[in-house]
Amino acid sequence: MKKSILWLAGAAFSAFIFASCGSTKIAMQEHSPVAVFSIVGNSQVPWTADDPHNPDEAESDGVLSSMVNKLIDGQNPEIVTAVDRLDYADDSIRQIFPEMTGCEILSKDAVIDSEAYKDLSPSYFNLLASTKTATNYKDFTTIGAKKARIALEKIGAKSAIILNFTFQKKLLKGNKWNGDFCGVVTLKAKLLNSRGKEIINKTYEVQTSERTRVSSHKYDKNAFVATFNEAIDSAIRQFALEFVGTNETEAVEAVADENSQAQAIALPLPAKTNSAEAAAEEAPASSIEAKAE
Repeated sequence: MKKSILWLAGAAFSAFIFASCGSTKIAMQEHSPVAVFSIVGNSQVPWTADDPHNPDEAESDGVLSSMVNKLIDGQNPEIVTAVDRLDYADDSIRQIFPEMTGCEILSKDAVIDSEAYKDLSPSYFNLLASTKTATNYKDFTTIGAKKARIALEKIGAKSAIILNFTFQKKLLKGNKWNGDFCGVVTLKAKLLNSRGKEIINKTYEVQTSERTRVSSHKYDKNAFVATFNEAIDSAIRQFALEFVGTNETEAVEAVADENSQAQAIALPLPAKTNSAEAAAEEAPASSIEAKAE
């Protein structure tokens, strides 16, 4: 009987520790105010590489491919709205992140107009990438801890956010000539602390809820690119869920209601926590019964 009680108590304690670790989040208020350092994205919208119908036809977003596409299809909404998508993401994070995490985001002008930001130079690898940035930002998807720390100190921020987006098309039915597809937003989000160290580096993938119909290899490209906005919002909400926020319950419910496919998301684990507490409460009762016997 005593062994059973000890086993039950041990299991309850282990479950409690597991649940606590699984639901641990970063208190964003401790890293406030935050500076948005960089918002980057690809310059076109290729098909996903995992297309089961055309596995070898994923489009490249390299420098040469980007230049060729621009010359051939310079009026393609998928290309000409590349910066617009990133500017939308900038507006989105400035609205969603403070609401969900309770942190302050420094104004864009306070960051990009500062001498510290102007003095920062993108790395050699960033310069080679054929990416676009939100208006007036630089590509700092790769940045040294020392550079980030010095810039944050001069700007007056305790942390920095770096967002790297990839926009793609994913075939759902049929083929690229006649079929249905959706948009896919992949967000690689980083949070650097005041020392320039990465404390968050995760990737989130969200599919657009609206399908687009392609017929005879033609589709409404303007309508298609407009579907990315909701997916951008969803990806940013998922990133915000990594942190302790003031409206956490509402945020979880909002994300749960969306038609998204998150690849990395840390949700609270109330069921496991409650089970652990219930088991812990039962252990003393069983011990008393054992003594009574």
